[in-house]
Parts: sequence; C-alpha cells; structure tokens
Amino acid sequence: MATKSLLITYAGYPLGPNSFLPDNGLANLASALISAGHTTKILDFNTPKIIKRLYPSHLSQSITPIVERFMNGETLSFKEISRLWLTEKRLSHYQNREASLIGREIARMVEKEKVDFVGFKLWNGDGFTGSLRIAHELKKVHPELPIFAGGPHVDIFREHIYTATRDFNALAYGEGEETIVMLAEYIGWKRKLQEIPNLIFKKDGRIVTTPVKRIKDLDALPYPIYDDEIYPAMRGNEKIKMIVLDESRGCNNSCYFCIHPLKSGRLRVKSAQRVVNEMVAIKEKYGIGVFRYAGSNTPLKLMEEIAREILERGLRVEYTTFGHVRGVSLEIFKLLKSSGCFGIFLGIESGSQRILDRGINKGVKVEQIKKAILYAKEAGLFTVGSMIFPAPGETEETRQETLNLLSEVKPDSAPILFPLIVPGTEWFKNPERFGFQFNKNTFLQKTMNYKVKFMFPPRFWKPFPYKVNGERFKKYAQELEQFMKKVEELGITTTVSDEMALLAKYVHLSPRQYRDQNRLNFLTGNFKGIETQIKEINKNVLSNSV
Repeated sequence: MATKSLLITYAGYPLGPNSFLPDNGLANLASALISAGHTTKILDFNTPKIIKRLYPSHLSQSITPIVERFMNGETLSFKEISRLWLTEKRLSHYQNREASLIGREIARMVEKEKVDFVGFKLWNGDGFTGSLRIAHELKKVHPELPIFAGGPHVDIFREHIYTATRDFNALAYGEGEETIVMLAEYIGWKRKLQEIPNLIFKKDGRIVTTPVKRIKDLDALPYPIYDDEIYPAMRGNEKIKMIVLDESRGCNNSCYFCIHPLKSGRLRVKSAQRVVNEMVAIKEKYGIGVFRYAGSNTPLKLMEEIAREILERGLRVEYTTFGHVRGVSLEIFKLLKSSGCFGIFLGIESGSQRILDRGINKGVKVEQIKKAILYAKEAGLFTVGSMIFPAPGETEETRQETLNLLSEVKPDSAPILFPLIVPGTEWFKNPERFGFQFNKNTFLQKTMNYKVKFMFPPRFWKPFPYKVNGERFKKYAQELEQFMKKVEELGITTTVSDEMALLAKYVHLSPRQYRDQNRLNFLTGNFKGIETQIKEINKNVLSNSV
C-alpha cells in the first residue's frame, strides 16, 4: 500500500538566518519515501512568514527604540527593561496561540488530502513546545491519525519526551531514511513497530526501544528532494538558497561534551564522486551552487578529495565546512580555497592545554590549533574558531591562556558558547568529575523544556539547572559576557558562523554588519528587513553574480 504523509518542521520564532536554510534532513526523508513509492509533502514553517505571524506589528513598533538603545550599548532604565519583559511575555502567549491555530490548519489539510500519517522534526525551546501543541491539535481532530517524531530533541531526550506528551505513536532516533520507509509500511499493515529499528514507543504501558541501525553505504541513498510541489517553502524567497550537503555522518572523536558520536555513531562518508555528483545535480535542477557541509567533523582526506573532484570537473560552487586541526597544511587549505571553499569552522574550545586534555578530551595540542588557524587564514579562508566558556576547570590562568591564543592567531570569528550538558555525554554521566552539579531527578525535565529569552543578555535568561565550577548560572553567565567583550575588543566577532559569513558576502556586507543587522531585525520582528535580505541573497546566489 502506497501512503501519503506530511513531514513537519516548526522551530518556533527563528533566532537567526540559519533558520531559513532548507531542511536537508526532511529532504532526505522525503526522497526515501518517494523512492519507495510513497507520496509526501514537507511543511516547513521556518520561513520569514513565521516572523510576521509570531511577532505582531504593534509589539514590534513599541519595542524597536529600546532594542536599538540596548544594541548601541546604552544602559536601559528599569522601565525599559520592564517593557522588554512584558513584551517577551506577550510574545510567548501570542506564539502559543498561533501554534494551536497552525495545528488546526494542518488538521484540515490532513482531512482534505487524505493523509495517512504525519512526521514531526522536534527542535528545542519553542520548537519543542510549539510542535507538541500542533501535534495535540491534530490528535484532537484526528485521534486515529498516526503521528511520529524524530529530530535533534528525540536524539537527546529519547523516551523522556513521553513525560511531556502522549500524542506521538512512536519516536525515531538516529538516522531516519530506512526507518521512515518502514513506518510507511507499518501504516500499510506490512510491518510491526517492534520490527523497525531506531524506534521508541509505548506498549502496554511500558517503553520499548528497538535496536539502533546505521546506514552503512551513504552513496546508496537517493538524492534529497527540494522540488516545489514536494517542498512548497522552496518556492520564491521563503528559504535561503544555500543547501546543507550531507557528505559524512558520525565522528570518531570522543569529546566529553559532544552528542554526535552517540547520535550518529562512527564516522562514515560519501565518496567524493557522489558528493560532487550531488552538487552538480542540485545546481542543474535548482540553480543553487552554494553549500554547507552537514558533517560534524568532515575528514580532511574527504575535503581534499572533493576539492580535487570539483577542480577536475571545472565546477563553479562555493561552500563552507566543519574541520579538525589535526593533519592540516597550508597546501591543503589553499586547495580547498581554489575549489570554492569560502570558510571553515574549527572547534577550538579552549586555549588551555589542561582544559583541552582534562575537561574536554579534544585530543589536540594548542600548537596544532595555532597552525590550523594561521594556515587557514593565509589560504584566504574565513576562519571560525568556536570556544566553550567557562569550561570545566576554568580559572583566571586558563582564561588568559585562551585570550592569548586568540590574540595571537586572530580567527575571523570566535563563537563562544556555554558548557552545555547533554544527556548521554561524558559530562552528563560523570558530572562530579568535571565540576558540574545538578539534580538528576529534575535535570532532564528542566532542560527538555528550556527556552532562551532571546531579547536579553544571557545573565537575564532563566537559569540553567546546573552549577559550573561551583558557580550558579547568573555568575557564569556574567563571566561569559565579560569574556565575549574581551574577545570583541581583540577585533574578533563572537557570534558569526562560517555560513553566516558567506551569506553576508551575498548581500555585500561584512560579517559583523550582517550580524548586527540580523540581530536588530530578529529582536524587533522586522519581517520586511529580513525578507529584503533573503531576496538579495537568493538573487545573487542564483545569478552567480558575486
């Protein structure tokens, strides 16, 4: 029996332009279903229209002057801060209501199009709670409709999601291309849930988890689908025309903080020929020649092979990538640059060897980090070096070591993140070893439902439910802000990713200018400003005029 399905992604109010990149994961799932003879449609709500829907114009107008003063570094009055809090509260109430309305709209679509099942991609924050609201409305109208969920939040919280909802018939963790086809067969009475890998579901009141299964031959996967009739948000300028390209999965490293080895297993790669074939197909079919590699740690050898394949074919593309500092050379980075590589994201984490070894298990030396950044910059790559601060074991001495490293090598950008404790990682399993303190009975519930207060600096967010190095959230949030200020004083931006820097190029702005414009637009709900930027990016991407 051929089935008809809807694949839904709703991330709540978008926090930046990355929200508007096409969803390669759902494009892969759609392709798997269609290749197996099923029919599906992707409902991607992460478009500029969602800003217009979730941020009423009267609230936008009232808050804009205050946000502009805040971004200019001016001290806000108690009255102005109160206005921000009130606006945040009103927005939250308004967005909850809209999520329920979206659920009713989808329910009507399910009935009209005779949909057999629905799949959700679950995000964090409002993307999680909003998706639960949408699913609940669907179940109210269609109680017999099978609804499944997967995505980042399922990979992290797994069966604990059932403490927040009863509306999902099953949760899918890990890789989904084979699993979703088997779920379609389950709908057609050809399989039982317990026969399908990578699933979590309830049976007779207990949780059942089926064994994990990884896709061994990534080259055998069908190409992702971005056709308008299957992925309607790809029409016009609803999505930014940059494709996230699935070139590898998994990771062989064992960083103590990272979920990727647990989520995706050991490293597996597509062949360079397959990756470039995919680039060619996407460029010929959709006119898009700008990419970002999806892998969490693209192997240097694969990068090199892809670069050579691009050059041999004379293919004109531009792309960015994650990378590792081990084994790099100036020659390889120059090769990447000549093939169209614009920038590279390197996980530095710290400039202290002690923290890299004991707190993070990075498996690199500070000297390797220095060489990698300097080589990348000399080759002309936009160089991003991400940091974790304050890291486990952070002291004034290690802080200064990191500032010294950044001052010496000057990456183009150094995004700085809190130490995030993710279930399943070494930090989570052995918190005392790393100086973390949290209540194991309440931690999962609090982190699963955590929402960032996007209008405010971190110290005003709802406290993370754990201590770092014996300090409560407000204290280490202030330390983070002070550290970011120090890095910015070195002339290094702290919140620009490699793909954001590439997008800035396509609107003729510096990465810092693009960051600041977007920050103001998203904080104030400036739908028109965001829409204008996306139109400009897409015009230049599709015309290859930049």
